[in-house]
Amino acid sequence: MARSIVGMIQGAKEPRYAASMAEMGAACVASAGANPFRGTAAAITVFPIVPDFERYPEHGRYLRHTFGEIGLAGHWIKILLHHLFIYKAKMHPFWFLIPE
Repeated sequence: MARSIVGMIQGAKEPRYAASMAEMGAACVASAGANPFRGTAAAITVFPIVPDFERYPEHGRYLRHTFGEIGLAGHWIKILLHHLFIYKAKMHPFWFLIPE
C-alpha cells in the first residue's frame, strides 16, 4: 500500500501494487496486566487473514501458521513492540531499520 501511495504522489493515475488478504497472514498481541513478571498476554496469528475454503477446505486456514497462545512470553513481546513503536515514532537514530 505504501508503494502505491508513493506512486500516486509521483503522478500515477491508479495504485500500482495490490495484495490479497487471502494470501497474507496477520498477528495480534493483546496484553492483560502491567507487571513484567506476572503479566500475561494473548498472542494470535492467522493465515490467511480471509479464510480460503478452496485451498484449506476443512477450516479455511493453514493450521500450521494459525494458532494462539496466552502467557508471560506474549506479554514480553507486547512490551518490546510498544517500546520499538515509540522509538520509531520519535524518529531516533536508525528508526528506519525497525520493520513495520
